[in-house]
Amino acid sequence: MNVNQEVWKVLRTDSALQKDLTREIINMRALAKYLIDKYHYKASLDAVISAIRRYQSQEEYKEEDKKLEHIFSESVVSTKNNMACITLSLTARQTMQKLSNDKNNKKIKLITGTEVVKLLIEQPYLKETVQHFTKEDITGVDQNISEIRVVVSPEGIKTKGVLAKLATEIALANINIKEILVCPPEFFIYVHQDDIVKAHASIIQLCKDFLG
Repeated sequence: MNVNQEVWKVLRTDSALQKDLTREIINMRALAKYLIDKYHYKASLDAVISAIRRYQSQEEYKEEDKKLEHIFSESVVSTKNNMACITLSLTARQTMQKLSNDKNNKKIKLITGTEVVKLLIEQPYLKETVQHFTKEDITGVDQNISEIRVVVSPEGIKTKGVLAKLATEIALANINIKEILVCPPEFFIYVHQDDIVKAHASIIQLCKDFLG
């Protein structure tokens, strides 16, 4: 790859650098020197600076920010503690389907994969729900998670990058996302209970940034 391709490859995978470049709060020369030192580019400082300036996704990133501005400025953010996640083997699929069809059981959110099934539930309902399954069905129970619920405007359903933006903000706060469930216009993000305050603050700050 030439220097442009090498630099663009790095920038495409670093959301923090993309944001800083878009908002023009990063020193171009310092960034170029950092990239040369870290990735051992065989190119001059000026060549790397030029590649950064020509980074094709900068304008695209700005346009995405403009589209997301309206979305996040009207979002509603809430949190819920004392959540649990039950991980089930596929042998429990039939029982899981019966549970999901039970109109009285509205406290369960389902995530069905090709290898496991997950039930996200409030802890007060955990014991009752677990009793529906055998020990062989249950491969894990995580009681140390909290939920962030983000409700976007109807326009947000048709706008690309909403989930990516939410996930990026939490990643930039150095927080691991345990589970994600999308049911537009609602986005449910699950993190370790110790991280919920920091994660909530990062999403609230995202909305404030777009409000100006």
